[in-house]
Amino acid sequence: MSNQHVAEASRDEAREDENVTSKGNSTLLSVVLFVVLFVLFSAGLYVMSLMSMDEPSALVFVGGLGMCMVALYATFDLVPRFLNK
Repeated sequence: MSNQHVAEASRDEAREDENVTSKGNSTLLSVVLFVVLFVLFSAGLYVMSLMSMDEPSALVFVGGLGMCMVALYATFDLVPRFLNK
């Protein structure tokens, strides 16, 4: 075998390694993260709905808004970072 054939064989192996996809995420972990973040987001919406115009309380609304924002931040920023490691 010549040096050229050896070099081509090693390049082919490197290309095969690049084409391998990830094994995916655990189904159980994905379901648990979905449930936790969905409950947090839904709870934030519920807390925001407790604000009435008879007795407006900005803290209740801001608390619910904060819960929703934390759930969205975790969903779109923290979870992808965690699962891509």
